[in-house]
Amino acid sequence: MKTNVNYDKIMKEVNFKYAVPIIAAKRAEILKDSEEMQNSTIKTQDGNYVTIALREIELGIIKVKDIDKLNSLRTEMK
Repeated sequence: MKTNVNYDKIMKEVNFKYAVPIIAAKRAEILKDSEEMQNSTIKTQDGNYVTIALREIELGIIKVKDIDKLNSLRTEMK
């Protein structure tokens, strides 16, 4: 399954590779459980919620609210 999502652009937006699937899953859940899907500007051929969420992250439509919290979880490498 090809998603046409540029992961490099997503990493520039989020900068935490392990947070990306969590953010995408949360957004996909919101899209599935609400009427926001009808208002979404992103359309896919199969209507996959995760693909739509990843595209929204890639395009900067979805942002991380508390980036400082994510930064605090980052460990220092020695």
